[in-house]
Amino acid sequence: MEMNHKRKSIRAGLFGAVALLVVILTVFLFQKPALKITVSGAKVLTPAVELPQFSLIDQTGQPFNNKSLKGSWTLAMTGFTYCPDVCPTTLSIMAAFFTKLETLPNKGPPPRFVFLSVDPFRDTVEELGRYVAYFNKDFIGVTGTPERIKQLVSELGLYYVYTDPDDDHFLDDVLHKPAKEDYGVVHSARVLFISPEAELVAILSQPFTADDVLTLLSQLRSYYGD
Repeated sequence: MEMNHKRKSIRAGLFGAVALLVVILTVFLFQKPALKITVSGAKVLTPAVELPQFSLIDQTGQPFNNKSLKGSWTLAMTGFTYCPDVCPTTLSIMAAFFTKLETLPNKGPPPRFVFLSVDPFRDTVEELGRYVAYFNKDFIGVTGTPERIKQLVSELGLYYVYTDPDDDHFLDDVLHKPAKEDYGVVHSARVLFISPEAELVAILSQPFTADDVLTLLSQLRSYYGD
């Protein structure tokens, strides 16, 4: 009886070891390889972050929300149409990126580009429409109420603040229009890469080129799929 008990124990131990080995091999063989990014200034979010719920409008006055981001890749940035340098520079880079993308034989489904205004007091839908179309007719300008913009920007981990035009002093309130018309806006200068599932997967910080954007999107698409 004791010998049979020992044999059963040995068999049980061997079975457990084999099962564990099978699990380890399965994980090793079928585990998705790590995402390799070669673009300087790119930060990949692992795991990807589901975007917070938001409700804004685009430059045609139509609703723009989480559902609007489904189905294709989205590249997005914050800014304002009165921006003297960072915004037009970045938008020019993005326009060059889309031009380069059109020349590729296997470019895949086209991504969308979204310009989120953080200056809803001056950036009307009409002004946004003219501004983004200057760089690319397919670019999307997005705005909304000050409260909704502030909430979304904050939840995305970005920032913006208004400044006094006379001394560049930061103004604490972004929910009301500053008293002086020619106020400035300091804001995040990053491009967000959002997957077709409306998840934030990467952030690209300045400085970067159109080739950097193209490389990063290609690497993300290769990893996540179109």
